[in-house]
Amino acid sequence: MVFSGFGMKHLYTRLLCDEELRFLLQRGDSITFSDAVRDWEGIERQIERLGFGDDYAVTRASRVDSAGLQHHTRVAPLRMPAQA
Repeated sequence: MVFSGFGMKHLYTRLLCDEELRFLLQRGDSITFSDAVRDWEGIERQIERLGFGDDYAVTRASRVDSAGLQHHTRVAPLRMPAQA
């Protein structure tokens, strides 16, 4: 985990259950799923179902490295949370 300006950043190699994902989304965290997690559309549906569809963007990207083409899915807040 890495602290960013408005939440933590997490890297996962597996899908998260609803409770795990809801906890991270409520905190305003960013989540990256590694190449092992390919169901980005399922992640997007899960976020919508949990009620965070207007607050988070799901993006899929790829890059070439020494192991070949690597994909990752990123879940990030669309805006910074209000300062208290």
